[in-house]
Amino acid sequence: MIDGVARGANRIIYGASDPRVRAIWRISIAIVLSFAGALLGIALLRYVVVGELFVPVVGHFFAVLGVLSALVVLARYADDREIPEYGFRLSRRWVLELCLGTALGIGLVGLAFAVSYWQGSVTVVEVLSAGTTRSFAFGIGVVVLGWIFVAFWEETLLRSLFFKNAAEGLAARGLTPPVAVFGAWLSSSVIYGFLHGPLGSNPESVPLLYALAMTAVMGGLFGIAYALSGELAVPIGLHLGINVAEHNLFFGPPEAVTPAVLRVARPGSGGHIQFQSIEPVVIVPVFAFGYLCVIGWVYLRDGTISHSVRTQGPTSHNDSRKSVTHD
Repeated sequence: MIDGVARGANRIIYGASDPRVRAIWRISIAIVLSFAGALLGIALLRYVVVGELFVPVVGHFFAVLGVLSALVVLARYADDREIPEYGFRLSRRWVLELCLGTALGIGLVGLAFAVSYWQGSVTVVEVLSAGTTRSFAFGIGVVVLGWIFVAFWEETLLRSLFFKNAAEGLAARGLTPPVAVFGAWLSSSVIYGFLHGPLGSNPESVPLLYALAMTAVMGGLFGIAYALSGELAVPIGLHLGINVAEHNLFFGPPEAVTPAVLRVARPGSGGHIQFQSIEPVVIVPVFAFGYLCVIGWVYLRDGTISHSVRTQGPTSHNDSRKSVTHD
């Protein structure tokens, strides 16, 4: 009976052909540790007095610590791989692609603003607003640091730890590598949309389902960059560029603590505008253009278009804990 229980527990924890714990548990570890860091930051902010400008920076800094702990724990104890394999093969090209991704993110938001302004669906209410900060430059520096933290921890969690393990888990169930990668891309995009839809700050005038769907499409843009490159440089850059451009360059909320080059609002209602929740006639072509840019960049770089995310995990190490399956 004891052997039967041990075998049953073993099947729940470990895969049939992989000495590591199942992908679902590896993903769960990453999510729990990452959000534990974020929650710790939120709890700390309840007891420490921090200026409004610094609240997001502190909160996301602890989320970064959380995702870093998840990265180390998974790499050493669960995933059996080196940290660079998650998308951190740092080099001059990696840095260049980070910058290119940031530029593309800013360009996409700028394009959406230009079309929206031309259509008359947004109105500029203030230019070069410092918010509640005394120095515009200092305020921008603080918020950019915060957006760097956001881009790093969210992309590391969803486009690396989650994506990589989801692809391996789906492949272990018999799916072909392209289908497994597609499933990982789709699931990570939907989860990203969910977290930024109901749990996000979408404007009240925007239907929740639409906000969720468009945010998932944006997450898909980050995801396809990771799927095709296997690196986090472009996803982090895209995420960073879009966040900075939306909140502090082109679509600054009418009333906000943080500085913004342009503060815009909806004509008439005066409500704030969320980049990914702009009217479909604007945002869908903008996202399509972004997808084409990422795919075109991969083709120019590699001369081909194919996924770079491996769907078979390392199998060089045998885990003695699986020995109960051979008894």
